[in-house]
Amino acid sequence: MFFNRAKVRSPRLLRYPRRLKLVAIITVLLFASALVVAALASWRQDNLTQSLREDTSWVAYKLDRDAVQLLNHLLSASRAEMPPVVQNELNMRFELLYSRLMLLQEGEVNSLITDIEGARQLLTQIGQQMEPLDLLFAPHEVLDQLPIVLIEAELEALTQLTERFVITINGYLAESATEERRVLSALYKLLMTLLVGMSLAVLLVIAFLIREMRESATARRRQEQLSQQLEVTAEQAQAANHAKSDFLAMVSHEIRTPLNGVIGMSELLSEPASSAQVEDYARTIHESANQLLAMINEILDFSKIEAGHLTLEASPTELRPLVDSVVALFEPRSRAKGVALSMHIDPLVPRWVMADAGRLRQILLNLVANATKFTDHGAITVRVSSTVEHLLLEVSDTGCGISEEQQTALFEPFQQAGASVARRYGGTGLGLAICKRLSEAMNGQLGVQSRLGQGSTFWCKLPLIKAMPVEAVLPNEQTRNFAGTSLLLVEDNAINRKVATGLLSRLGCEVVCAENGQDALDMAASLPVHLIFMDIQLPDMDGLMVTRHLREQGGWLADVPIIAMTAGGNDRQRCLAAGMNDYITKPLSLLALGDVLALHLSPSLARKTTLPTQVQGDTFEHNVLNADTLTMLQESLGDEHLINLVALYHQQISDYVSQLSAYLATPEASFSEQARQQIARLAHQLRGESLSMGAEALAEKAKSLEVLAREEGNTKSQLDESLGVVRHTAARTHSALKRWRQKQSSTKG
Repeated sequence: MFFNRAKVRSPRLLRYPRRLKLVAIITVLLFASALVVAALASWRQDNLTQSLREDTSWVAYKLDRDAVQLLNHLLSASRAEMPPVVQNELNMRFELLYSRLMLLQEGEVNSLITDIEGARQLLTQIGQQMEPLDLLFAPHEVLDQLPIVLIEAELEALTQLTERFVITINGYLAESATEERRVLSALYKLLMTLLVGMSLAVLLVIAFLIREMRESATARRRQEQLSQQLEVTAEQAQAANHAKSDFLAMVSHEIRTPLNGVIGMSELLSEPASSAQVEDYARTIHESANQLLAMINEILDFSKIEAGHLTLEASPTELRPLVDSVVALFEPRSRAKGVALSMHIDPLVPRWVMADAGRLRQILLNLVANATKFTDHGAITVRVSSTVEHLLLEVSDTGCGISEEQQTALFEPFQQAGASVARRYGGTGLGLAICKRLSEAMNGQLGVQSRLGQGSTFWCKLPLIKAMPVEAVLPNEQTRNFAGTSLLLVEDNAINRKVATGLLSRLGCEVVCAENGQDALDMAASLPVHLIFMDIQLPDMDGLMVTRHLREQGGWLADVPIIAMTAGGNDRQRCLAAGMNDYITKPLSLLALGDVLALHLSPSLARKTTLPTQVQGDTFEHNVLNADTLTMLQESLGDEHLINLVALYHQQISDYVSQLSAYLATPEASFSEQARQQIARLAHQLRGESLSMGAEALAEKAKSLEVLAREEGNTKSQLDESLGVVRHTAARTHSALKRWRQKQSSTKG
């Protein structure tokens, strides 16, 4: 990738046309004018409001003064016969007082009084008080003598109301003035803040302009450097593209090799073969699958480390058993090659240390595996020593050795000592890269000392933290007989169910399967078991939610061990937080399942566990199948036809249960008599086919459902409960048929 440097120009500041500048200036002026007009309008509105308040206060005050003066004039008047002149004067004063009231009840003054709390009510009361006074006052020509005593009483009541009215108006005006001063103070503060902000904005604009000028001055140099860097990057990208192609080719080869063994031997197993050949084919498939799994685990581990998702769980770890297990694993391979594999642990090394046992074992496994792979004669030695601050693990071999040039890229991903080594020994080249990153994650170091043709010594130095011994009771091999232990397997994938059921059956367990979370909840509600294996990814709800629902039901479900089964990931803490007891990853193995069962449910405990009455004495072997009927079918049809018939029967059961569930899934309000008839028909057919296959327990439960559907008065919830029993019995019947076939095969063998 090359660039024409003559065309590279420094960037210039943006230059806007005059029309745009003119429009911007006019816009700013119009905006400023609008702000001035808005400010003037607001000022005039405030003046009008203030004037209205003052007018209201003045009218209220005059109303109160006129009422008081009228009362004083009345009190000063003679109690004897009142002169006409005095009477007319009092009448004129009352008319003036009444006009004040009319002024308060009309116009903008009245609208302001309406907004004052309590003023409107007082004004109404004043008006009501004025009505009887209006009848008592009159000129001398109309009324000869005023009722002075009565008028005095009414006026005293009126003056009390006007006094309260004036106090209310003045209180409102005082509060309004206080509020306006507070708002004005806030506006002053806001104005100061805006001024400071504008000053800062101006300073920032100036700073940005200066910075832009400096950056534009250095842009040319940067672009020149960038053009050079792009040339280097292009070369690196080309090299990375070649490396990716090589990696894809290598991974493709490494995947196809064990996959070819699995597929090829699987095809050979489908053909007639002797027992020795079948055993050899199965062993080859197992070894190829383990090789494929190891490579996938390496790629996944490396991607997890690169993504920053690596988690370490340090715990007290006993070193000798850990190293012993690694050495014991590779001892048969090294012995087969004629290579001596030995171990030496310095007596000064603490027995217990704080470490992530799994990751430490992974490092040792990779180092010993490499030593075993590249050593054809001589010896391999695993040494463990320590200082005050560090723990040192060393794996020495007498293999082909590594040159200094090869050592520089040895710990990089997808790198091996050479192309010939990759072709001869295979592998992804990720093992040492993973070991190096794991050791660094544990605050340690990983290195190598080697010479070509003189062997190698890989060492791992880790911080040494002593730990207190932990007493752990591990089950022995004699306790791994789980006959009579009932399990619930929650797994949506048919192949995974088949594998897990087969492995657990080999351990002597009686397995009932659920294909989704709702089936698991329904089965657990009426079919207690000793342990539950729970898949994390389910079609309707995840296994974590199912576990929470199970734990919330209480009873035996609060204590039953629930083991998570998943394809991997960082789900352990989530599983434990949801209420699960342990965590097992796929692919499953007989050893791993046996370890989990032995750890959480010893067979002796499982046999002694008392389950509810509904399950006692009702195992898969008794009261589920009629052995005579199955034997008769076997003798009449033969083994092959009976196997096909059982498979068809299982499919029919699944179809019947699905159809029954669909009818009962309708809401209670729309559940019709026709639906009841269809349920009764399906239950009758299920009963007939089950009797033909010897599934007497399922036939009995189907008959109960049929009777409930035909009888009037039974609710939909009763039918739901009966269908749940049918579903559980169908699952148990499936397991019982499978165990019966296994027994028949073992008897013939």
